[in-house]
Parts: sequence; structure tokens; C-alpha cells
Amino acid sequence: MGGWEPVTVTEYEYDDGGRLVRSWSQPESEWDQQQQAWMAAWAQYKAEFCPCGCGQRWADTTSHEEGGPQFVAERTVCRARLALLEAQKAAETPELIGQARLWTVRKVEGG
Repeated sequence: MGGWEPVTVTEYEYDDGGRLVRSWSQPESEWDQQQQAWMAAWAQYKAEFCPCGCGQRWADTTSHEEGGPQFVAERTVCRARLALLEAQKAAETPELIGQARLWTVRKVEGG
């Protein structure tokens, strides 16, 4: 389905009498140099972000409070999820509505 199968190269060694004495196989690498470079770049990019999932850069989130950037938490509502919950009569239960609320954090400019 659009994928590829790595090629396996098998080599055979025969003795003077023509009998097989050894064979070995080497599969093609599933990751070529370009793919490896992409994955290394992706890993480096992901490593720049805080592991807690806030979406902010690690260097910013772990900087000194006095000299580093300031952050403010904001909330937004996924209206699609809220509509689904309401359709399922979940709107009558306030704590279920909270599941549709998404929290984000953004860096305050100039802070």
C-alpha cells in the first residue's frame, strides 16, 4: 500500500568442489541517510520544547523567573466537543463541560 520492502542481498561462498560452504544475507537499511537526517532534525526540534506539554520552549520555561519571559494561562473552549457533549446531554453535568475546555499558555510579549 504505497510502502516499500527493503531488499536483502544474499551472497554465497562455494568450495573448489562447488559445494556451498557459507552464505550470508544483508538486508537494506530501512532508513536512508536523508530519512535519518530528517528524524535527527525532528528529534532536535522536539527537544527544544518543554516536556510537560505546554508547547513552550524549554529554555523559556526553565529560565530564571526574575529575568526570563513571563507567561499567562488562557482558556478556550473546543466548541465542537462542547456541541457533542451537549448533544449527549452532558451539558446538564457541569464537570463534563470542563472536559471540552482546552488550556493554553502563551509568552507575554516584552516580558
